[in-house]
Amino acid sequence: MGSITARKGADGSVSYRAAIRINKKGYPAYSESKTFHSKKVAENWLKKREVEIQENPDILLGKEQLIDLTLSDAIDKYLDEVGSEYGRTKRYSLLLIKKLPIARNIITKIHSIHLAEHVALRRRGVPNLGLDPIATSTQQHELLHIRGVLSHASVMWGMEVDLSSFDKATAQLRKTRQISSSKVRDRLPTNEELIALTKLFAERWKLNKYGTKYPMHLIIWFAIFSCRREAELTRLWLQDYDSYHSSWKVHDLKNPNGSKGNHKSFDVLEPCKTIIELLLDNEVRSRMLRLGYDEQLLLPLNPKSIGKEFREACKILGIEDLHFHDLRHEGCTRLAEQSFTIPEIQKVSLHDSWGSLQRYVSVKSRRNVIQLEEVLRLIDET
Repeated sequence: MGSITARKGADGSVSYRAAIRINKKGYPAYSESKTFHSKKVAENWLKKREVEIQENPDILLGKEQLIDLTLSDAIDKYLDEVGSEYGRTKRYSLLLIKKLPIARNIITKIHSIHLAEHVALRRRGVPNLGLDPIATSTQQHELLHIRGVLSHASVMWGMEVDLSSFDKATAQLRKTRQISSSKVRDRLPTNEELIALTKLFAERWKLNKYGTKYPMHLIIWFAIFSCRREAELTRLWLQDYDSYHSSWKVHDLKNPNGSKGNHKSFDVLEPCKTIIELLLDNEVRSRMLRLGYDEQLLLPLNPKSIGKEFREACKILGIEDLHFHDLRHEGCTRLAEQSFTIPEIQKVSLHDSWGSLQRYVSVKSRRNVIQLEEVLRLIDET
């Protein structure tokens, strides 16, 4: 009645899809499937689900009882139905919430006290799960993710979830500053920081220290000149690069309304073209491809490892409070300083509106910003 199929993702990770198909006399054809990161977990779910169906045949008629659905079970059901429509960040956040005490509550009985306890717990940290205290803005994001599941349960599953009380509770938490919106970040790397990072990464690559396969000296400048997000860098397919029209299509671009199917092309400017040519160099590609990722990608690398390499380098150099995402901010700011109009910047950054672009464009006027010629000199490519 059930089967498990292993699937390999573009990043090399393996997932397991458990599927149930039933053709029973007197009932319509029934099928159900879920994807797991562990084969053992997939097998356990399959066994549990088969028992549930045997004990409650009405499930085959679509009359499954959801009265006692916990938040943890609701998250599973929600991700199974619509999880593919959202990005990695939201999925990761929901899977993390499943591990916390609030997930054990039945969703029709989640009240303000449960939200307050959850916020207090996350503010203190959860040592047994290795979770440090989180910022008030992250708290707000978690509650919004929970609300998304509850709203889906109310509308799509016909469950009597009290969203009004949920909204009143979050409004009070916001009023008492226990949760808040994200602060506008305007941190830009200095010339000295960019030079130090470029030199360190170029030296590592040239000497092949630690067998490095990540050309970070090129990646950081590609991120700046393309204004791309960290995760987008490793989702750029070579077939989508139109060198004649100087554009590159990005698949599943991040969007508040869902990233699935949101494909857009960004303008590839001359400095970005130069870095692309260096990334396509045979030696550079051969070293990257040793990691085993798809050779049709510009950067056949793990996006998490790119972030890790960057953070470790900042730590070595004593650079504080600089995130890889700040390179996107740097790229957008450079375009503004070159007198690009807002629509012209949007053609590169792919922000949907000025409101979302504004936080990335600094109003500071800088002098002697490091240019491509010096970058090439630093990495010995003049």
